[in-house]
Amino acid sequence: MPWGSFFIAFIFLLFNFLFLDFPGAKIILYASFIFFLVNYLYYRFVINSIKIERANKEYFLFSGINENSIINVYNSFFLPIHGLIVNDQSDLNISVRQVYSFLVSLKGKEKKEIFYSICGKKRGLYLIGPTTIKFTDICGIFSFEMEIDTKREIVVFPNIYKFYELPYKSQQPQGAFRNKLPIYEDVSLIKGLKEYQPGDELKRINWKISARQNKILVNTYQYSVSLDSIIILNLFEEDYDFREKSYYIETAIDIATSLVYYLQERKQNYGFIANAKTNEDKILNFPPANGNEHLINIVSNLSIIEPSKNISFSENLKELKNLKWGVSLYLITPELKEGDIPYLIEINKSGHPINIFNFGPRINREVDLRDVGFSRYFLEVESGIIKMLNL
Repeated sequence: MPWGSFFIAFIFLLFNFLFLDFPGAKIILYASFIFFLVNYLYYRFVINSIKIERANKEYFLFSGINENSIINVYNSFFLPIHGLIVNDQSDLNISVRQVYSFLVSLKGKEKKEIFYSICGKKRGLYLIGPTTIKFTDICGIFSFEMEIDTKREIVVFPNIYKFYELPYKSQQPQGAFRNKLPIYEDVSLIKGLKEYQPGDELKRINWKISARQNKILVNTYQYSVSLDSIIILNLFEEDYDFREKSYYIETAIDIATSLVYYLQERKQNYGFIANAKTNEDKILNFPPANGNEHLINIVSNLSIIEPSKNISFSENLKELKNLKWGVSLYLITPELKEGDIPYLIEINKSGHPINIFNFGPRINREVDLRDVGFSRYFLEVESGIIKMLNL
């Protein structure tokens, strides 16, 4: 703010008023003073009347999906604002620019929405904001620049793929064990239609399709089973000591995320265990549950974790204590160490089906685990589909 110029003008006016008698000059000088004063007051009102806020309270992005980062600009002053420059900071991992600039004009009491596109390119935790606003009055005399805290964390989820042939469907009990828990029809999972037969419940009749087909048809539903699943992800860095290490670590995380999503869609209870690094090396352990909050908690962690340097896969298996009968285990690991097999055999004998998902270049095909009751598969991702090969 040009306080020096303002002070000099004031001294000049005072000198003219006290010692000179030029009425025309006085009018010009007084008008200039009033103009400066009005400009200054307008500038002060603008500072106090501009409100900036980020509309998105939280961000969860899927890889490859575009979303808008939205900023609301509000003028609480009754006079218009002719021009305001709004700059918003972004991250090059989720956008094509590091700074987005907008020129905004606002009527009195007007609110405007500005936005730009962001897209998750790689899983992780990123930051957008803060937002900076710049204003200059119409004469270029008074100006300000203000930084507003609009920072938001953006979580980019891992890739979610479809399973080509997952060994256990939602209508089947998990494994070859006699099920002690009930199998029931899930009315939210419609499997198909069949002709009405005596004894079918009237509430199952699909009246719309029956009217079109001119015969009575009833809905049939998929079966669901009240058993839990636990996904165990191996992220011990030493077990990924081969070429394209980073690729296979990301593949493991994508497979785990896809399996979590698969079980969530089928309304199964599922837990998750992983040896990983967030701020430090630790074992993540989410007990079996279901629901969107459970899904977001697990997938958010999968979005930011890195391989563990100190915690082996065997430590994950030690977390498998006091399991309920029939809990199915899904082990996602590049390879299974022979030292872990006896422990898994004991778990298997106590009524827990074990499914081993291997991937990567080190697949030992000579080890046949079917004789001990394990199901073992080689997984690879192709065109957005996880394909599974029996080993």
